[in-house]
Amino acid sequence: MNGFFEQSYFLRAADTDLNGEWRASGIFLAMQEAGGAHCEGYNLGMAALREQNIAWVVSRAHVRMERLPRIGETVTVRTWPKPPQHFFFPRYYQFWVDGQTVGSAATLYAQLDLTTRRMVKPWLGGNDQLDCELTPPLPVPGGIPTLETPAETYPREARYSDLDVNGHVNNTRYLDWFCDSFDVDYHRAWALKDVLIHYNREIRPGERALLSLQTDGARTVMKGECDGAACFAISGSWEKR
Repeated sequence: MNGFFEQSYFLRAADTDLNGEWRASGIFLAMQEAGGAHCEGYNLGMAALREQNIAWVVSRAHVRMERLPRIGETVTVRTWPKPPQHFFFPRYYQFWVDGQTVGSAATLYAQLDLTTRRMVKPWLGGNDQLDCELTPPLPVPGGIPTLETPAETYPREARYSDLDVNGHVNNTRYLDWFCDSFDVDYHRAWALKDVLIHYNREIRPGERALLSLQTDGARTVMKGECDGAACFAISGSWEKR
């Protein structure tokens, strides 16, 4: 099989926001689906991992969009892996519209034991090598920047629509939590073009996270914790429309 995989998405009204642009969570969902479909070809899909009592979880993700695709456009998502690094699997993405690159992403995945809820040593399903000759479009996701501005804090409980088949808040839902922290006028004036997320600890059904939000100009950082333990952190960079 090829070292890369492509999947196309026609953007419907349900995939876009009030500006008619691809939702941030929708971008992450397309990445999740394309990456999962690619893994199936390596016998590393959901069913194969379930037999080992493990599941894929994303640890870090960085998405940078040159422009946000709009309703009615077809986006082609290209994804490919690089060899595992210790407990982590690098996976990269590019987004294309009409033959033009409109964005890219870099992620680090890990495998989670579904009983202990801890990361496990990589299981490769008989694959000697996971690699592709394509050059990564972005570096491996780095650190969350530190802002010195005051933080606004408020709780958020993990509810039905947040949860996925792995029994925790799906990685895409954190983007919705982040975007819901800004009012409609803000979203009409500013476009979210660059997102970096660290996933530190899963949030499970019924757990209540304490969210903190800091803004410094066009940069925003959100952090979430449960019972004093860091769960996730998001850094977003906005561009004036």
